[in-house]
Amino acid sequence: MTNEPPQKPVKQFRAGALAVSIWKSTHEEKTYHAATVSRAFTRDNGTTWEYSTQYDANDLPTVARLLDMAFAWIVTQGGK
Repeated sequence: MTNEPPQKPVKQFRAGALAVSIWKSTHEEKTYHAATVSRAFTRDNGTTWEYSTQYDANDLPTVARLLDMAFAWIVTQGGK
């Protein structure tokens, strides 16, 4: 096990508690991008934040828009 710091996203698009994070990786001299979607929430009035991958129906239009933005950004980077 190494002591490398955790990888951070190269770009993030946010709308309220919703976020799409873009991750970059390189394999055989090719750059790839992947996106993850998360929703932040707290159970204790903001002291401790947690993250979920479940969304209410009302979240879905915003998630779709954030994913559109992420796709457009990835395309401009020339990566897959």
